[in-house]
Amino acid sequence: MSVGSRRDRQHDRVRFAILLNAVLALACEAALLVAAVGIGLALPAPLPVRVVAAVLLPVVVVVVWGAFLAPRAARRLDPRGRLLTEAVLFAVAVAGLAFVGATAAAVLLAVVAGARLILGGVIGRV
Repeated sequence: MSVGSRRDRQHDRVRFAILLNAVLALACEAALLVAAVGIGLALPAPLPVRVVAAVLLPVVVVVVWGAFLAPRAARRLDPRGRLLTEAVLFAVAVAGLAFVGATAAAVLLAVVAGARLILGGVIGRV
């Protein structure tokens, strides 16, 4: 096996990891918003409160994400801060899903978001 072909395969693995991280990031971000709506709607509260929560919770997520995590955020956090903030957002969503009884969704979000955060940390794409 030549050195060039080894480099090509290594380069392909790195490119695949970057692509996988981007796909997982998109899926996790969408799942975070869906979880916020679902948590709001499933709260043990009167319907008007649940509707307001289902609107406000994703708005809070979008505001935090846009202010501190988005690539063009004016006050974008450093990589360590982004990793911590994302982990906290996902942990709160997982706890909220578990609280409203969506245990399977909570476990799925925890596993996928955890894998994405670990992969992003390893390849330096948080």
